[in-house]
Amino acid sequence: MPHAHFARQLFGLEEVASLKGEVMKEGSQTRVARGDSPLALYPLRFLCVLCGILLPSVARADEFSQLSHYSVQMFPRGTVVLDTRVGDLTVEGWDQASVEIEAEKVVHAASEAKARGLYRQIKIELKDNEEELRLRVIFPPRRPWRLFRGATKLSVNFRLRMPAEASLVVKCIDGDLRIRGIAGRQEVRVNYGNVEINVPSVWRLRSLKARTWLGYAQSDLHGEGSAGFGRTVSFWNPQGEQDISVQVRFGGVYIYGNN
Repeated sequence: MPHAHFARQLFGLEEVASLKGEVMKEGSQTRVARGDSPLALYPLRFLCVLCGILLPSVARADEFSQLSHYSVQMFPRGTVVLDTRVGDLTVEGWDQASVEIEAEKVVHAASEAKARGLYRQIKIELKDNEEELRLRVIFPPRRPWRLFRGATKLSVNFRLRMPAEASLVVKCIDGDLRIRGIAGRQEVRVNYGNVEINVPSVWRLRSLKARTWLGYAQSDLHGEGSAGFGRTVSFWNPQGEQDISVQVRFGGVYIYGNN
């Protein structure tokens, strides 16, 4: 789901106390310390306006969900491409020459009747042949000046089981991603969310390049772990054959192995 709490931490809204012209609270009122200019409050006002534009509004609504299942035959070394906007993703490798997909549309609405209308606004597009499966979620467009307004009303959570030797390409705007048991190539791009990847065999891993612009990056492959701006985890083994590439803008990356 959208990570509004992360944006609050990023802008420091919970720690704004050292502005020139210290903001002092008295009961339910807020004033500026005597002798300081009201201009000192402009950064805070700007952040509040910015968050009002970007962050989703909180409305009184119930959550409804609708499950769909798909099954597609695929060569063991094929490629799965998933492109979505909002929702959590779980991908698992198995020994079958097929891809099993469970898609859960989640909407927030005042009634079940209104929820059915929201379900229809989310389209799941599936294109496949025996070598490649392309799965894309089409959400209704949003106004450019309210890109994140109402983002929590519509999301799609996926659970995929795919051939363990196949390749995986994922693009997601907002959501957490967990990948387990995939020995093929992996290319992951997430804007807001956490990525957790299990490497089935460290000995087969050739290259790992994982980066988060702001967040944490951690791996137990050789004890890497840090948080902040521009954090990376990398690994190189010329004898391996699997390549993993991960890019996250705001969130965490955790890579771990079975052996």
